[in-house]
Amino acid sequence: MASMTGVRPLVLALLDGWGVRAEREANAIALARTPIYDRLAATAPRTFLAAAGGAIGIAPGGAAYPQAAYATLGAGRAFEQSATAIARRLHGNGAASLATHPTLQKLIARVRPLGGAVHLIGMVTPSGIAGQQRHMAVLAALLSHEGVKVCIHAVMDGQDTRPQSGIEHLAEFLDDIAGAQNAALASIMGRAYGFDENADPAALAEAWHALAEATGPVAEYPTAYLDQCYRKGLSDDRIPPALAPGYRGFRQDDALLLVNLQPNDAQLLMNALVDPVGTGLTQRAPAFCGTCSLVSMGAPPGDSVEALYQSATFGASFSETLSRGGQTQLVLTETAVESNFWNFARGGHPELFPGETVLVAETPARIDKRPELASATLTAEVLAALKARDRDVIVVEFANAAMLGRTGNMRATIAAIEAVDKCLGKIAAQIEKRGGVLALCGTYGKAELMIDPETGGPWRATTTSDVPFVLAGGPRGLTMDSGTLADVAPTLLQLLGLRAPPGMTGRSLLAASEAQSRISA
Repeated sequence: MASMTGVRPLVLALLDGWGVRAEREANAIALARTPIYDRLAATAPRTFLAAAGGAIGIAPGGAAYPQAAYATLGAGRAFEQSATAIARRLHGNGAASLATHPTLQKLIARVRPLGGAVHLIGMVTPSGIAGQQRHMAVLAALLSHEGVKVCIHAVMDGQDTRPQSGIEHLAEFLDDIAGAQNAALASIMGRAYGFDENADPAALAEAWHALAEATGPVAEYPTAYLDQCYRKGLSDDRIPPALAPGYRGFRQDDALLLVNLQPNDAQLLMNALVDPVGTGLTQRAPAFCGTCSLVSMGAPPGDSVEALYQSATFGASFSETLSRGGQTQLVLTETAVESNFWNFARGGHPELFPGETVLVAETPARIDKRPELASATLTAEVLAALKARDRDVIVVEFANAAMLGRTGNMRATIAAIEAVDKCLGKIAAQIEKRGGVLALCGTYGKAELMIDPETGGPWRATTTSDVPFVLAGGPRGLTMDSGTLADVAPTLLQLLGLRAPPGMTGRSLLAASEAQSRISA
């Protein structure tokens, strides 16, 4: 299709966790008061996008997650994600794919002569999103077979799995490593203690002291400890650190191996272990003889961590294509979800492109008490840029529905969605004055399903739902086909009058029509 005469300015509002589900029950999106979104969706061209499974480069039928969603949006195509590639490599031929891995062999060669231990940190979960317990078991067995002592630090999930299902997953994991004579559980804790990006500083410090100094309560029977925590109403992700009997903390000549699937997994925790002073702790860094991760990490601490496998990357992202087309662009996000842009939407490209500015607002603490997050700050920056008329494209990420949806708190999630809707109203008003386009794009589903249909308890995981895509304020007569997240970038590039690069294999969703023919270049 011919390129269109470009429209300016274009504001792309990315709505994390804004999935589409017909039922109102347990649907925070439907239950929230969203007059602005409802008006735009009813009066502007709208379609629905596949945002899970093969549409975003993960296993067919798999629930969406932000890393895959943002990579697909940025690349303009679905490609195999790191988590999928690692699973294929490790379990296509089992531990044999690791036995001769040079990085792992180098780690073993450092630790074994010194009598040190490898501290294996990873998530005991079957989700395959932020971790996979089978990968942990394979690595533990392999290191044990090589005569290396393995201290396993089990991180519990509770977000991508049912909130209190970790007791089953841990029991299964312990059975899987029962034959590994040199491997044993050293500690257990929830992912809120440094594995997630928005971990509380106090929780991070507690995790550091538990792992590094063996400071904390001792749990002789880990599954019984989990059961006690469940009785107190705690979910897996909030399990306080507890130590196995006899665990003595990090020792000189020990090594560290993070079993991650994404470059931002455990970034806070790893940075604290590698550089505690730099993260606000007063303790000295442990004297590791090696520090590795399964998948390459973002910086920090990526430069000081050797990776067994590289994370998925791509060139010619949406941002890079805009820059090459001479467009000025402003990207707005907040600290808790900042890595969505740096590590995923940009294909891991660490530098700003010519004409690009990235502004990051601070995510408030206790998000359940501040469901608006940094949305007001982000919106103020959008409005200032629109009034200044110095940006062709503005991309703003509203993470509210997803972040509050992950807490399982329905009331706070509804408040978060309503806060975003008010922000959309302010942006839409400015766009209408200036004749630009406001594109609303859900990135992955979450808040449209808040209750587990099987148990009746809170559902904190992401979903397989489609997401909405709305173009408000564009040329008259536009209509859109249905598609996937991979089609968003090509669609917006056509709207801007720019050609998609060859590697961006998604298609424009702008349907051919007589009205469009009149405004084509």
